[in-house]
Amino acid sequence: MEFRLLGTLEVHDGDTEVKLVRRQERVLLTVLLLRANEVAAPEQLIDLLWPTDPPPDARGALQVYVSRLRKAGITIDGGRDGYAVRAPVGSTDLDRFRTLVAAARGVPDPVTRGSRLRAALELWRGDVLPDLDDRTTRGRLCAAVDEERRSAFDDRIDAELAAGSYAGLLAELPTAVAQEPTREHTVAAWLTALHRTGRRQEALDAYVDVAATLADRFGLEPAPALRRLYAAILRNDPELTTDGQASDDAVPRELPVDISLLTGRDDLIAEAVDVLTQPDRDRPAVYHLWGGAGVGKSATGVRIAHQAAAAFPDGQLFARLQDVAGAPVAAHALLGRMLRSLGLSSGEIPEGLAERRDVLRERTAELALLVVLDDALDAETVEQLLPPGPRSAVIVTSRAPLPELTDAVPHRVLPLDPAISRDLLLRLIGRPVRDEGAIAVLIDHSAGLPLALRIVGSRLALSGDELLPTLAGSLDVEDQRLDSMVAGDLAVRASLDRTLVLVDSEARQLLERLSLVGVAEFPAWVAAPLLDTDESAGEDAFARLVDLGLVELVRPGWYKMHALVRSYAAERLEAPSEPLDRFLHAALRLLVVADDGLSHGFTTAQATLVPEEVGLKQAERELAGNERQWLGESWPLLQAAALTAIGAGRLELAVALGLRLNSFYIITDLREPRIDVLRALAEALRAADQLELVVRTEICLIPALGSPDPRSWPVAESCWADAQRLGSAELKVRSLINLSNCARRQCDFDRDREASELALELIDHQGGPAEVRYIVFRNLGQNAAARRDHQAACEWFEKQLTECPQGTVQEFYAQNGYAEILVLEGRFDQAESALRRARQVCAPLRSAYLDAQVDCLSSLLELRRGNVDEGRRLLDQARARFDGEPGQDIAMYLMEFESQLAMARGDRVNSRRIRRELLELLEARGDLLGAYQVRYDFEHDPWWSSDSAEPLDARD
Repeated sequence: MEFRLLGTLEVHDGDTEVKLVRRQERVLLTVLLLRANEVAAPEQLIDLLWPTDPPPDARGALQVYVSRLRKAGITIDGGRDGYAVRAPVGSTDLDRFRTLVAAARGVPDPVTRGSRLRAALELWRGDVLPDLDDRTTRGRLCAAVDEERRSAFDDRIDAELAAGSYAGLLAELPTAVAQEPTREHTVAAWLTALHRTGRRQEALDAYVDVAATLADRFGLEPAPALRRLYAAILRNDPELTTDGQASDDAVPRELPVDISLLTGRDDLIAEAVDVLTQPDRDRPAVYHLWGGAGVGKSATGVRIAHQAAAAFPDGQLFARLQDVAGAPVAAHALLGRMLRSLGLSSGEIPEGLAERRDVLRERTAELALLVVLDDALDAETVEQLLPPGPRSAVIVTSRAPLPELTDAVPHRVLPLDPAISRDLLLRLIGRPVRDEGAIAVLIDHSAGLPLALRIVGSRLALSGDELLPTLAGSLDVEDQRLDSMVAGDLAVRASLDRTLVLVDSEARQLLERLSLVGVAEFPAWVAAPLLDTDESAGEDAFARLVDLGLVELVRPGWYKMHALVRSYAAERLEAPSEPLDRFLHAALRLLVVADDGLSHGFTTAQATLVPEEVGLKQAERELAGNERQWLGESWPLLQAAALTAIGAGRLELAVALGLRLNSFYIITDLREPRIDVLRALAEALRAADQLELVVRTEICLIPALGSPDPRSWPVAESCWADAQRLGSAELKVRSLINLSNCARRQCDFDRDREASELALELIDHQGGPAEVRYIVFRNLGQNAAARRDHQAACEWFEKQLTECPQGTVQEFYAQNGYAEILVLEGRFDQAESALRRARQVCAPLRSAYLDAQVDCLSSLLELRRGNVDEGRRLLDQARARFDGEPGQDIAMYLMEFESQLAMARGDRVNSRRIRRELLELLEARGDLLGAYQVRYDFEHDPWWSSDSAEPLDARD
């Protein structure tokens, strides 16, 4: 008898098919045939036939099935101890399949081997035991034979790949992959076949689709071997390509393999192809691509060449004009290679440069030839290699512009924007990635450079998602960044090395020393102190770095260097101390000039270092009259300079920079940067036992933290104690001013007044700083206002106004404080005059923070006058001054006056709601005075008298 198991069970006795009607009989026979000539115990057979619900007399039922099979002519040995079907060797299609596969695997020729494996696999008509409902039981029975089938299938695919039978594979494999996307070997064979037939992009897209399917349906990542294959296809690994037949065609075809993924260059490529293929020219077309290291100009040039190649039937030549070390290849050698590519033997190539050039012109004059000259260093070498005929065209790539190529169409290749970078990176990784935060870090540090993105993508394609946060973290660390940007033979550092060969010594020094600046964007003036040269020479050096893509001109007079180049520059920097000192002194000099021009009236920093002129006359001229804008652009650089000075131990410079920046931070409400730099200063100074400088710094830090903030109170106490130890009347007075503010914020009004009175005593009788007397008057006025003694408050504010420096921010605060009390006293005309003066004072500073304060107080004035619409307009104007969210202080200020507006409009419920929210914010912040004032005003101010019967905490 013949048994066919590989599909629906069939039994043949000669030419007659033996029909087995009952499913359980077919299952039993198949089970016995899978173990042909081996005894199977009844318990095993029962378990397989009835895995979940065996009949009461399962053993008897089994005996009945065996008896029926015997009656059909099938020989089954055994009895109560077990059964075995008698099946001679070769009587089952499974036996024949195994024999054919074993024989095929011994055949060395891949064509014959593939053919025989295909014949063996054709014995399979479907799955074994297709009518077995229990898939778990089927898996137990058939797992081994199913794997034999898959193994033979894999071997056949390998044989046909080796034989180059790609057409048949590409017709078959997509369906096989769709059926079993987890079968790594099948997926790999499909990608390989696509790649070897020149369909690389389809191979990469197929991998991405499979990766998405594995993630979505199975929660899996592609196996490591498959990721390695994907990375090899990305880099066009020659080992993936089979040896081809040598062409009899003498036409040179030298273009490198086109890169598989190239994004963001479609318009450029289309323009270049159009230029190169324009008909009826009178000279060869030349298209010149130039750009910085890693920007993808060579890959773009190769893509252009492939798309234009059909227009040049006489062939395509390719030459790299630099060697692997970045050194120039001589025109003499390049001409020799090109002539050999055109079919000349060594004996036919002349020795001299001019003669070789003449032969090239003669040989190519009538040809339609496309020449790609990659990584050109100079126009002179390029000119030596140009074919003369109008039917030819040339693509030139270089890192620097080559303006001497007057007939070329130049195009600068720029980095990719973030959206295109993200698309490229995800396609390179080849699978869905869920950690968007890490992806954002990778894109930011890759700076739009395709080289960097390819390195990151290649590494992640070969790994799982576990590498993603690690790689993102290493890119955030300066001295690990370039070590992370290596994958195989791709390395950002090596690319930058080749670019640096083109840089003269002065520009190279500037590049290296820019790593000292500490920020990504910087003004042109930094070059002069870093190089110890004049501003004009520094700008010229910047221009040369811009030409090579090492820095970027972001706007007139401002440059940017991305993090990869900054890390590279820092690696190369030697002996940084002198250029760093020059830079810090220059930064401080310009900061002092700008700070003095603000007319803010703050005097805390006057005792710090003021450097002499540092030769930045042009920068100082541009700064004059433009101080507010200059500081708005420059404060990140100046803060970085202060922090750098701390790290380098230049504490005197650091203090001067930090305290001079403090006034700008105050008028622009840059609270967090202000705290950061002052805290860092205080910690470094205390560690260095520089007590006087610690006190000067903490005098600025306390109001930066905010006197309502409980964190400032212990600092105020320790600062006062340190000032007493130092014995300086000046520092005592300044510390007492802070102590007074903090005490008031704790509603300790007696201590507040005592601190102010002691400060006045020190000023008037012990040589304290008279220039801050008006600040003490202000504190006494605020103390009186907090006690709701408005008459005394007005008297103190009037004294303050007589002594504070006119036209300064200090006068602004004095006028504002005075105006608020006048409004509450009902002296509206005087209040309006004070606010008008406050607006005049802050106008030149262009500070949204200060302007909004005047708007809010002016709104209060109009509301108390009964001009509700004007009050609302002024509040809307205050809110509109901020592009984003206002800072916390001004936000709470706005809430106070919005509550006043709601009450003026008769919206009692909304007014109470706003004040409750404000009270909660003040209490959460620890602002005891603010909370006290909100409650007090609500309970005692006639403005709120209609609600005075209900406490503010009562809910409507």
